Amino acid sequence: MRGLLARLLIIAAVASAALAEGAHASCPTARVDFRKLAAQAYIWGYPLIRSAQLRQNMTLPEDPLRIRPATTAGAPINRLGHARALATPETRQGVAPNNDTLYSLAWLDTTVGPFVLEAPDFGARYYTFQMGQADTSTDLALGQSTHGPQLPPVFILGPGQDYPVPPGMIGVRAKQRYFMMAGRILVRDQADLAEAWQLQDRIRLRGWADYQAGRDQAPPITVQEPIERRDPPSDDPAAFLTMLGTVLKDWRPAGPDRPIVRSLAPLGLMPGRHFDSRCLAHAALPKITQGLKDGRAAIEQRSRELGTNVNGWTVNYRGAEFGSDLLLRAAVAMDQIYVLPAREAIYMIAKSDSRGRTLDGTLSYVLRFRADELPPADAFWSLTVYYAKGFLAANPLGRYSIGDRTPGLVRNADGSIEIRLQHDAPGDKGANWLPVPSEPFSVMLRLYRPNNEATSRRWLPPAIAEVPATN
Repeated sequence: MRGLLARLLIIAAVASAALAEGAHASCPTARVDFRKLAAQAYIWGYPLIRSAQLRQNMTLPEDPLRIRPATTAGAPINRLGHARALATPETRQGVAPNNDTLYSLAWLDTTVGPFVLEAPDFGARYYTFQMGQADTSTDLALGQSTHGPQLPPVFILGPGQDYPVPPGMIGVRAKQRYFMMAGRILVRDQADLAEAWQLQDRIRLRGWADYQAGRDQAPPITVQEPIERRDPPSDDPAAFLTMLGTVLKDWRPAGPDRPIVRSLAPLGLMPGRHFDSRCLAHAALPKITQGLKDGRAAIEQRSRELGTNVNGWTVNYRGAEFGSDLLLRAAVAMDQIYVLPAREAIYMIAKSDSRGRTLDGTLSYVLRFRADELPPADAFWSLTVYYAKGFLAANPLGRYSIGDRTPGLVRNADGSIEIRLQHDAPGDKGANWLPVPSEPFSVMLRLYRPNNEATSRRWLPPAIAEVPATN
């Protein structure tokens, strides 16, 4: 009896202390390491917020029918949008857009699903349809590598929807309310655009009921919970937790997510509810602020070390299949959100040269591929320049990438290819010139449908070497 009384007194004392600090009576009152918890919340929640922001940037819930630029595939929620031009420096949706494919994209609110995606026969042209989850992970890309030129209809189900997959269709399950489908169609050159547009126009997205009835009717536009569009702050707990609470309003914790989401309750975060600021004790705010900064710093550090580091390149061989590596998921969301699975594409990033120094457009560089060591891709490869936060760099030539489809590439006598990376036009080999901004920059080497040489890591990208200045 005395032991029970003692425990009750301790529980009452802890609850009283928490309430005295300002916590609400319905909030957990156990002792919490708020700095550690806030860091974990930032790492876990950052990609969820970035996904929601990207969804709203593309669907424009406040004005969904607004005309979009030709370089964006934005469209209202549950509708299919098509980019009609390759990415340019004005392309500001997401980060690190490619300059090789046209996007055909749809963000789906699965509460009004199921949906059916239909695609035409692409012949020999490269294409893929990425099935992206709301946490920015992707474990499935359907297209040329999985089904050849003709993709069967894709049946997209939401969580909790109990429908059998119709015969002849491919079943895809969304884990959360929102889901992204991103098609990529290769464009060989400007003259090839018109044919690519015709293929885009033959892609269809319909609700299951309309598909069954043979109606060519667009799915309804649904209401979305607004979320602030700026990068999730690490120095403003209220702003970050409000953003994450907005996402959690629709979140369905499952599997490894369950204990993580439960642990966030002392921060006022619970699934199905908005952020409850009454849970935050005033004395804990400095610890929470520092914890959010810790989480941000950890993501930024991991973004510089996404995977294998070789010759100044960072290579993420896991793509968007993150498993339990939440820090990798957050780092990819920061610099390469919604990349494809590695078996579909490998993304290699260089921010430094062969001596480990930051790439800077005030200097000149060369990237040399030996004749027998060109990037091993069964579809295509390309090299793209970015500056700042993953945007394309404007240049007089209007060239933003160079690769195996670039006309007029000059080979050396030994068959090697040297790509010049510099701000001003080189005196020779102008066809091999990829212009860079006159400031720090990065380059991304993409291998679409990488072959075994790349996936087994037997082939590695060569270092980018500085070209000595000449007088």
